Amino acid sequence: MPKIIIITGPPASGKSTITKRLAELADKGAVINVDDLRDMIKAGQVKPWEQKNEAKEQILLGTKNACTLAKNLLEAGFDVFIDDVIISGELINEYKKHLGKELKIIVLLPTETTITKRDGVRGPDDKMGKRATELHKKFFEAKDKINWQVIDNSKITIDETVQKIKVLTNETR
Repeated sequence: MPKIIIITGPPASGKSTITKRLAELADKGAVINVDDLRDMIKAGQVKPWEQKNEAKEQILLGTKNACTLAKNLLEAGFDVFIDDVIISGELINEYKKHLGKELKIIVLLPTETTITKRDGVRGPDDKMGKRATELHKKFFEAKDKINWQVIDNSKITIDETVQKIKVLTNETR
């Protein structure tokens, strides 16, 4: 039966790499990168971290669009792997409202040192700098307060991370 798994974590935690790998290994797999959906807005786009009501509205719009796309892919028989930065219970509830209460959410949370190293080798358009460490701190503070599975992937390979996710999501193939 097709499934939806959300992979979250701070920038440079490996979300994009891991969702892509999971999708490649599925019989039918698709990745939804929510940042790509949010970047569809070309005029009037507000960065998600800006303290503006419009930022919150655009975050919710990106989530709603990701959920609509995920449902369409699921109906077509695809396993769906969503890559998004989700820190708040409010945003998790938004996903659950649209996709169901039994969502599987995995947090990739390598050490701050690992985040800094990985962010440092990104291209200039992808570097998050201080924002990456700020978000790492927020995820670290939230890791035991929200019902999700946390993986420290600082010292394990992509394939080992994927295997841990498969175990945590009860996928045996």
